[in-house]
Amino acid sequence: MSNNQLDKSIKAVKMANGLKDPTEPFSSYMNYSKNNLDITMHFKKAPALTSLVKKDIFSLFKDNMMETYKKCPWEWNEKEKRAELFHKDARYILVCNSTNKSLVAFVHFRFDIEDLIEVLYLYEIQLEKKVRGKGLGRYLMSLMENIAFHYNMKRIALTVLKSEINVINFYFSLQYEIESYSPEDAFYYILSKKSKTLELVNN
Repeated sequence: MSNNQLDKSIKAVKMANGLKDPTEPFSSYMNYSKNNLDITMHFKKAPALTSLVKKDIFSLFKDNMMETYKKCPWEWNEKEKRAELFHKDARYILVCNSTNKSLVAFVHFRFDIEDLIEVLYLYEIQLEKKVRGKGLGRYLMSLMENIAFHYNMKRIALTVLKSEINVINFYFSLQYEIESYSPEDAFYYILSKKSKTLELVNN
């Protein structure tokens, strides 16, 4: 890649990171009312999260992932995970029950340079068990995909543990592929998608 191309990638990421709210063009899609769910979504940058919301985010992540982390080489390191989740560049879509405002899911993402190109990197998508199997995860992925390519990212990328077979199959069903630079001998895959295939539909 030429320095000029890399400069353009850095500029694209800087522009996206400078947005007050990258979900603004998708404001009419920031709700989900389907399969007995009544959900409202809000965008927040990590530095703007309240202590209570941070507590809820970490609690949900811990409930879903602590045991999985303990079984893989990453191991469970609460301090390191908090630093990652609440890094200044972290962006969030908070997914809340419309009635009682409780957090039922979240998406943690960042606009970043990966393998010298501009990407939306999906760090986490975590759902409470009670809201799974109702199409919410797929809806959130379609929202993230539309955000990524709206801002001219070249990829939407993510990391998934090889032990998480159901999760891998979910991403494959959405047409994600193993990236060329995903290390073959690692305990995880880097998956990505190069073009938008999921359409957002009001519900």
